[in-house]
Amino acid sequence: MDPVQRIIDETKGSIPLDSLTAIAIRNHCSAEVVASFAVRDGLQALAASLFAALEVGESEGEKPLACVRSRLVEMYQDLPPKCQTAELIASGARLEEISEAAESEGLISIAAMLAEAEQEGEN
Repeated sequence: MDPVQRIIDETKGSIPLDSLTAIAIRNHCSAEVVASFAVRDGLQALAASLFAALEVGESEGEKPLACVRSRLVEMYQDLPPKCQTAELIASGARLEEISEAAESEGLISIAAMLAEAEQEGEN
């Protein structure tokens, strides 16, 4: 098993569910992104473990949707907590669902970003 994935799997239960780190994990963000959110969330031990494992260089490459998912997690922190778009991002929902919710809630920047990703064939 990939050491980075093992670290994430072993610590999932101790990460607060509403943290950006947990949201990044549910959205299948890259290990680098998960580690950076762990730093922001004050999860220093997790961040240090991930950065150390990444230095070894045995982690899988970044997934194609990683930058879109990472950006969604960043945008999540500026959304009202109970809006449908925020809830879908937090749950790691499909991009199509997030896009529809963003459009219906008037969140133009999120809807535009997802539409652009779809046009570029990332979806």
